[in-house]
Amino acid sequence: MSIRSANNKRTQNHEYAGAARKSASSAKPARAAASSVRVVPASSKARRRELEQGESLEGLSKEEKKARKREARLKEDRMISAANILMKEDDEYNKKRRIFWVLVVFGMIVAIAVWMLMSFSPTVGQNPVVQFGGIIVAYAAVIGGFVYDLVAIRPIRNYYKSTVAGMTDNKVLAVLERSAEKEERKRGAKKADGTKGDDAPAPAEEAPRKRGPKKNHRSRR
Repeated sequence: MSIRSANNKRTQNHEYAGAARKSASSAKPARAAASSVRVVPASSKARRRELEQGESLEGLSKEEKKARKREARLKEDRMISAANILMKEDDEYNKKRRIFWVLVVFGMIVAIAVWMLMSFSPTVGQNPVVQFGGIIVAYAAVIGGFVYDLVAIRPIRNYYKSTVAGMTDNKVLAVLERSAEKEERKRGAKKADGTKGDDAPAPAEEAPRKRGPKKNHRSRR
């Protein structure tokens, strides 16, 4: 696009007669693109949104769109399941998850204890120190648990989500199959232990002892 010189008299007097010629990049196509042509969005936000949504469904029939959406949902479910499996195998994640639940459960127990004191023990429950102190401790524990989840656990969760997102479909299926085989082995071991206990031979009953003659026993003839 051509720009007038700042030293031009009409530019200095703000006399803008006519219009500047538009560049070829801003021109719109005379007709819509064919179904086989993929139209790339101009803005970066639109491109990012299209990449997140996956393949464009424009130009497909309703059945094909449903099939593509169903396949995308199944793929997303597999990725979420694989990420959860990898997280459960991480000792650090399990440790931090236990800390989160300890904080949340502790806060709930304190809240229930304060409510029970207020209901069944008026002398102690009506004490403002007990009421406000217990409520503050309960809220602090619960809110602290969720803050801990955001600060300490969420980065691990995002890491495994991004890791699974970078995997191929075969690797994701391999993670799912490995987890299924592990669960199957656990069930088989439990079943084997149960059948082993049931099939164990019962202890043999002791044969009745024969009583011999008593001491100082005299037989009569």
